[in-house]
Amino acid sequence: MLLLRLHSSAALRASRVLPPLLQRSVPHTGSCVSFSTSQSASDGSQPPVHVPVLLQETVAALSRNVSDDSKPHYFVDGTAGFGGHSRAILQRFPEAKLLCIDRDPEVLSIAKANLAEFHGRVIFQNGSYAELAKHLEAAEFPDEVDGILVDLGANSFHFDAARRGFSVLNDGPLDMRFNQRDSTLPTAADAVNTLSEVQLTKIFRDYGEERLAKEFAKAIVREREERGKVFETTRDLRECIERIANMWKSGDKTKKKKKSKRASKLGSTHPATRCFQALRIYVNDELYHVDNGVKQLVNHLAPHGRLVTIAFHSLEDRPIKDFFRDLDMKGRIGDDEEDEWEYEDIDEENEDEEIIDPLKNKRFRLPRRKATKATDEEIAINSRSRSARLRCIERIL
Repeated sequence: MLLLRLHSSAALRASRVLPPLLQRSVPHTGSCVSFSTSQSASDGSQPPVHVPVLLQETVAALSRNVSDDSKPHYFVDGTAGFGGHSRAILQRFPEAKLLCIDRDPEVLSIAKANLAEFHGRVIFQNGSYAELAKHLEAAEFPDEVDGILVDLGANSFHFDAARRGFSVLNDGPLDMRFNQRDSTLPTAADAVNTLSEVQLTKIFRDYGEERLAKEFAKAIVREREERGKVFETTRDLRECIERIANMWKSGDKTKKKKKSKRASKLGSTHPATRCFQALRIYVNDELYHVDNGVKQLVNHLAPHGRLVTIAFHSLEDRPIKDFFRDLDMKGRIGDDEEDEWEYEDIDEENEDEEIIDPLKNKRFRLPRRKATKATDEEIAINSRSRSARLRCIERIL
């Protein structure tokens, strides 16, 4: 019996600071600062070109067990972005049909324009890959497909477009929602302006792995309560965090006695980076989509079909790595003679039925034990690929 380490959706949501996204009672505070929705990501005209990471490696992983006959193949890009990976898949398989899914309707519209030449072979749907069954049915795709890709996290466009509120360095409204058209979702400003010190600390620590989570949360709440501060822009939040980080880094006299080893570990990245990441993950409920989505995706692989994931930080990569290893056949010897794992036997009644039941008659294997990383050449061209980790699981029965 396989031991599946990926948390159930119930367990994950129970560990969250607040109720699930759609049940939160956080009021929408909005923003008093005006930013044009037609404002570009960088120069006022066109959004920046998104460079897909690990492009060749992704196509190779999806292609390995797909024959090149005239039979139409079905693929899913669960995080379409600007369509860079999708284009490569469509070019590699001239007879393939592709379902492109993305939570961000603005990004999806750009992908649709970029892939216009493949009209008739591509279907676009706004939503989450975690609801793949619904999207497959709506697209009239088979329930099991030849390959699925999810490139996790935010699109580079989100960071480049100041008006979206993801960037630490570019001033914009403190938003961070993947879908800005959904007014029921709280923004990052809503969270920063209403959550307690304890709640913010937990978000920064759990979703950003921030060492100074408590100090940053305390400073934010103090600004709100003692000075009447309303955090409306990314600059507002960035400057608040910068002040605290600088005190810890320099050993300010008023903080000297409280200075710890954490201060010496502050890296060269901007001190607000991890807090921004944490808020983005919280606002968009990203880890729930990873946790629930990956479980759903493997159930929609046809025999010899492959699921490829690209993650950019350990919060996404760790559970996927564990889940893939648990799906791998017990005692399998892989490409490397030393590529062997052992699994812990546990009672079936303690398993997560949501994961186990649909997989009882299916078998999977890891084509490669370790994650694939970007080459030095790719990192030199696209620095954002430095932290990318590609993993692949194949259904064999």
